[in-house]
Amino acid sequence: MKKIHNHIWIIAIIISALFMSCEKVIDLDLNSAEPRIVIEGNITSDPGPYQVSITTSGDYYTAEGIMPVSGAEVIVVDDLNHVDTLSEESAGKYLTKDFAGESDRTYSIKVVYKDKEYTGSDYLPNKVYIDSLSFEKMEFGGPGPGNKENPRFTIYCYFTDPVETIDYYRFIISVNDSTISGRMNYYSLSSDQLINGKYVKYALWGVEAMTGDTISVRLDCIGFNTYEYFRTLNDALSSGGMGSTPYNPISNLSNKALGYFGAYTADLKRIRVYESN
Repeated sequence: MKKIHNHIWIIAIIISALFMSCEKVIDLDLNSAEPRIVIEGNITSDPGPYQVSITTSGDYYTAEGIMPVSGAEVIVVDDLNHVDTLSEESAGKYLTKDFAGESDRTYSIKVVYKDKEYTGSDYLPNKVYIDSLSFEKMEFGGPGPGNKENPRFTIYCYFTDPVETIDYYRFIISVNDSTISGRMNYYSLSSDQLINGKYVKYALWGVEAMTGDTISVRLDCIGFNTYEYFRTLNDALSSGGMGSTPYNPISNLSNKALGYFGAYTADLKRIRVYESN
């Protein structure tokens, strides 16, 4: 078994809707002097409806809040020319009506707002299934995270990487399917560059949990555009406040729109933490 070494952590306090097909808006300090449109949405292999969120960005230097965009025309289409015009369910939130994501299809979006058109696309990969999960308690000396009062665990995710495709992965870890009590969800990103076609033991380090907690791991097989967005999002967040110039994540959207339009399949498994001798 081979462990993926070059993984990337993104740690963010978010709500438990990560385990729903609708995506959540990620609030960013954007490197943008003028407000720009921000589009975020996904097509998945889970049943719809699928949500597209549209906002305008605030100015990076004034830290003004984002604003929802109402009245946009939003259309999603696949490579078989199945078309769905989304309806606005609430301010800036648009839902598909009769659309089902399928693996091995390419999906595109078109947004028209104030006479400007924004487009993007991504490929929905085949699902990769989790074989099993295991855990190991991390031991540290002294006070702080990892001690008896604040235990942390390494979660191992076992799966087989397909040999015939180039694959990109996003791991999402949650404790008790919730972020209550200030707990965090954890992200990890990886490609199959070093593990193509292998049986993988993937290590997810530093998960905070207590005996009796249930840890969930969702393995998303994501398109390249989604991978690039979250990879560079992590870089942008990591560079913030460190004296470097902030920058926007790579977007697959046209006309200088921010955000991304992505696609992914997901498999989910859970494991209960127990005391081991």
